[in-house]
Amino acid sequence: MSYNLKDLFTPQDKPIEKSLPSPSSGKATGKNTGIKNEEFLSSGSTGTYTISAADWYTAKPYGFKATFRNGGTAVMFLPISPSNLTISTNFATNVVATLYGTVEEHSEVRYYDITIAGTTGMAPRFIAPEVSIEPTSPLDPGTVHNTLRRKGRDTFAVANSIGAGGFFAKTLSIANQIKQKAADLLDGGVKAQSGISPENSGYVAFHNLYRFLLQHKKDTSGTGGTTEKRSSHPLTFFNYKDNNQYDVVVRGFTMVRSAENPMLYQYTIQLRGYNLKSNTSSTVDEDLNRRLIDLGLNGVDGSTILGNIKSISSQAKGIIGSFVGGINVLGR
Repeated sequence: MSYNLKDLFTPQDKPIEKSLPSPSSGKATGKNTGIKNEEFLSSGSTGTYTISAADWYTAKPYGFKATFRNGGTAVMFLPISPSNLTISTNFATNVVATLYGTVEEHSEVRYYDITIAGTTGMAPRFIAPEVSIEPTSPLDPGTVHNTLRRKGRDTFAVANSIGAGGFFAKTLSIANQIKQKAADLLDGGVKAQSGISPENSGYVAFHNLYRFLLQHKKDTSGTGGTTEKRSSHPLTFFNYKDNNQYDVVVRGFTMVRSAENPMLYQYTIQLRGYNLKSNTSSTVDEDLNRRLIDLGLNGVDGSTILGNIKSISSQAKGIIGSFVGGINVLGR
């Protein structure tokens, strides 16, 4: 038996088209409760949270808010974003095997194990906490973000901060003159020197973060000189990247210094968290573009920067080589 093309599309062979019922009709899709997807995923004050879809490409800060027995508060951001953040969710579930089947025992999610690992760097963005001793005006991390945020660098000349004398002072002066002449030849101007201010260093930021947590522990343990009853949880870890926060306790703080990086302080903070909920503080203005501006990289053309660096380095080598050759000719 043979068929032609028309036989394949006869009205009898065509599938019957049925119009799908609208969600509001409540047919074929289950009972419509009127709850949107996002409302369902973020329902409840604790246990879940809302998200901002645009945050996936932004750079957001992490930090702590301590509330003391007298009602005062203190906010401390991590000096720079951690290199590793691990959050383990402990689902309260138990499975029991019986003679005739399996029994599941469920309870709500109560605890989260949080591990933060990172470094305070050389010139971090956040150096010290913001403290409010007034019980009537607790700090909001979102509103104090811009006041805590620092560039972490200063513009003083490194050479001017060195106490040099005698022959070394003359040598340093000659080296600076040569460097300035090289800059004149390369780009027609003298580049400003910059250095890290000791008050804004990663060393200071690390110890401020450590002492912040120690002060929190003194207050919670009742060894800080007061035994007043507290009205709120003593420590909150807020994560603006995922728009959530946890009430936490500190279970461990580890400092690591190595010979490979003697100027850097590595830390690992272990927390036990609970009462997961959306971040209730104000939204902070923080994105990748802002970070590039702070780093002075907003005008960099990524496709040509390596070529420019290589070209300038080659020219600098030529200048320095000529200078060294001159020393060899004139004598030392």
